[in-house]
Amino acid sequence: MDGPGSQSQTPAQAPKTCPSAPPEVGSVLLGVVTAPGQVAYLNPHPPVTPRLLEALAGKGAPVENRVRFACQCAEGGCVQWKDEAGSGRCGLIDHALEALAITEAPRTLPRCGIRNTCRWYAQHGANACGACPEVIRRPERD
Repeated sequence: MDGPGSQSQTPAQAPKTCPSAPPEVGSVLLGVVTAPGQVAYLNPHPPVTPRLLEALAGKGAPVENRVRFACQCAEGGCVQWKDEAGSGRCGLIDHALEALAITEAPRTLPRCGIRNTCRWYAQHGANACGACPEVIRRPERD
């Protein structure tokens, strides 16, 4: 038994995790952006609290450009969700892989603590891991 009232689930059945969640209570801290295209993934993932959000606010660049968050995938409740004939998918990772021209998986995968439930990994396998550190929620515009 996995916990009170829970049933064992295979990774394919488990709820998927969004690796590009908004900075809000209920999310977890996935990692810290250390440089463009580089994320230091945290494990375990501290829960996002009002106090954490307050501490991260107002320190230069938007928090979404400095820290990555994760939460349960909202599927159809997310603007990035693409519903294709009854079986949806995350359009953000599709777009990121295309924009970055990623066609092969990195030789070494990052030490990510959500891979077993990651929505992006479920859709694209290890190729998604090549795009993941490049994704920020609020890209800078010229």
